[in-house]
Amino acid sequence: MSDKDNIKVYVNGRPVKIYTGMQVKHALIASDESLYSQAVAGDIEIMDGDGFPIGMEGALREGSEIRTRRKK
Repeated sequence: MSDKDNIKVYVNGRPVKIYTGMQVKHALIASDESLYSQAVAGDIEIMDGDGFPIGMEGALREGSEIRTRRKK
């Protein structure tokens, strides 16, 4: 993966490199596959860095932040 083909995003504060054009679901898988599984099962909420809900198909750019938390 060359630097021009990837971006760095943050999942729960952890930096993750993914290819440009990948979505939230790909970042979850790259960070911790169990996060993806929990999201598919509906056990966790996914938010952007400002706390707004985002979907797994959401677009990402360099420096995007993704946060997850268990549903109440």
